Amino acid sequence: MGEDRENEIDDALVRRMAEGDEEALRELIVRHQDRVYGTVARMIGGAGPDVEDLAQQVFLRIWRAAPKYRAEAKFTTWLMTVTRNLVFTFCEGRSKRMEVSDEIVDEETEDPILRKESVQERTPREDLSGKELIRAVEAACARLPMKQRLVVHLREHEDMDFSEIGEILGISELGAKSLMSRARENLKIKLSAFLTEPS
Repeated sequence: MGEDRENEIDDALVRRMAEGDEEALRELIVRHQDRVYGTVARMIGGAGPDVEDLAQQVFLRIWRAAPKYRAEAKFTTWLMTVTRNLVFTFCEGRSKRMEVSDEIVDEETEDPILRKESVQERTPREDLSGKELIRAVEAACARLPMKQRLVVHLREHEDMDFSEIGEILGISELGAKSLMSRARENLKIKLSAFLTEPS
């Protein structure tokens, strides 16, 4: 099914929602829950009740705003813009409640995922195998500034083009490309201990 057809289906569901059709909301959730849950999880770090709560809030806002929806852009652009707003608000609130730390902590177990010191202690040969590298990349992405984290997710995991990413972030296409470039440079720095051969 082509992208235009997918967008037509989404627009039709939103029109039904605007008339109070709850079944249309359920259909929309089925179509897009993986995208919303995945984005929220990557932005706030891991799974858990916060991810579920934020994802539900996204669809609740879509439901409430349906009567005012105008199909001027792709539905997914609007959906991810709503997701962005809720996630950024959540992260900003959380950052005020948490001390800045040199480690990423699993929000469910409170176990450290990756310490800066532990990255330096390991050798690339040990870490470039499988899960350790994946965990290191995920932890490095989690340390990116929020806009850079989101542009990486939308580009690499949602396969969105830079023009749509720019719309979601409220910046130009060139600005989105620039953010991606800065994110890549930051990731290179954060992963340097994995990429540098031992002396």
